Order: sequence, then structure tokens, then C-alpha cells
Amino acid sequence: MRGRSDNEILAWINRIGGTDAFLEQTFSGMCDAFRADRAVGRTAVIEWDIRTPDLGVVRYQVVVEQGSCHAERGHVASPSVVLAIDMPNFLRLVVGALDGEEAFESGKLGVSGDRDLARAIRDWFQGSN
Repeated sequence: MRGRSDNEILAWINRIGGTDAFLEQTFSGMCDAFRADRAVGRTAVIEWDIRTPDLGVVRYQVVVEQGSCHAERGHVASPSVVLAIDMPNFLRLVVGALDGEEAFESGKLGVSGDRDLARAIRDWFQGSN
């Protein structure tokens, strides 16, 4: 996704099934990539508010509790942290083409709630280093 314009990314998402299918698959994959060993003893509700050109803001909540992770569309519980981002930058972020700290500092990623949690959670969803 590096070097791709927002329009190219959005066109790619449409080709692979559209916004709903992309987000459902991405959040399912995020939970599959969850590393319980990196979040021992932690509980969090991570809300993603993703601005899309076709559906407006789509909200997903990723719930981490008792060593497990699941994602649900919509508002399920009071979030610990809310991450707001547009669709192209969300894709860049989840594939590692955009650093979360840089996205926040440049205004591409809005963070409200527990900012320390926002920094910590990136390690919960990465592969082995």
C-alpha cells in the first residue's frame, strides 16, 4: 500500500468485495493475529471509527478480555480508547505501511480516551519479533 493514492486504495477495496467485506475480514484477521501473551491481565474495548466514502463512519469494537479477542460492528460497550481514521489510512496502518505514532502526530489518526493504551495495543496484534 506504500505509494498508492487514496483513490487507488479505495478502488482496490471495491474490487475485492467492498467496504463491508473488507472491514469484516480485516477485523476477523486482527483477532486472529491477537497475541494473548502480550496482553496478559489486560482488559480493553478498542473502538475504531473508520470514515468511509460509501457508508460514512463505520464503527467496530475490538474487545480484549481474559486472554481472548473478538470484534463486533457497532457500539457494544464503553470504549477504553477510540481511534478515528479514514479508510485508506486504516488499511495503511493495519498492513504496516503507516506507523501509528506518525499517523497520530500528522493528524491522520485521532485518539481519544486512554492514550497509553493506544500505544500499547499495537504490540498486541503483531507477529513475532
